Amino acid sequence: MRLDATITSAANPRIKAMRKLYTKKYRNAEQAFLVEGVRAIADGCRGGHVLRTLAFDADARPSDEALNQLLVDATAQDHVELIPTTAQVLGQMSGRDNPHHAIAVFHQQWQPLDSVVPAVEEVWIVLDSPRDPGNLGTIIRTCDAAGARGVILLNDSCDPFSPEALRATTGALFDVVLVKSTTAPFIEWAHQHRVSMIGTTLERAQDYREADYETHACALLMGTEQSGLSAALLEACDQRVKIPMRGGTDSLNLAVASGLMLYEATNRKA
Repeated sequence: MRLDATITSAANPRIKAMRKLYTKKYRNAEQAFLVEGVRAIADGCRGGHVLRTLAFDADARPSDEALNQLLVDATAQDHVELIPTTAQVLGQMSGRDNPHHAIAVFHQQWQPLDSVVPAVEEVWIVLDSPRDPGNLGTIIRTCDAAGARGVILLNDSCDPFSPEALRATTGALFDVVLVKSTTAPFIEWAHQHRVSMIGTTLERAQDYREADYETHACALLMGTEQSGLSAALLEACDQRVKIPMRGGTDSLNLAVASGLMLYEATNRKA
């Protein structure tokens, strides 16, 4: 394959354009995000996600078979920009002392809520204004591990494509459907498709292990650790559940609580 000359400076305009995607402002503007590491990038390509740009360590090519295969796969896609560069430039881009051999730009993939037609066996997790990207990434990873369909982000959510969230997903982002919406359209969608809204709260709630997860498609509603679910979402819930606290603490971390709910629901659907 024919490649451009190796870029040796982080001041190169093509490298600077990629680096901007470490900030939310530019990720939103470009509807794109960065993925680090040959394996993670290959997972994205295999999952059918749109690869835009691939910057790679040109000196690593002779010894890295996985990188060479990735380059072959990338050239088979339409309009992928290949940028040969150095380990030093990749390290400056990522802030790592020991950088991965490749960094890629992918298109952000969101599914419109009105295009989602849930089957009875599906489980979705719905997060109301999550703030912590590490928690969000862990929930996405758990969603994939438990076999749930996807994550619906409501209202003012943190960015699932941020570096912190992506690290926590460990690649699961490419295997989970992402939807973003606001409260009223989500409630309307759930009613339209007979989705059972199961919300976590301490108010008039039953043990989460006693809920009915089997009859309809499930939407597991999780609020923030500080304020819980909004009044509108609580009012819309078909079932309210709580996770019993047997020790001195009065609540769980959002990612931990979401994991318990996800596995309970998917196990009951199995």
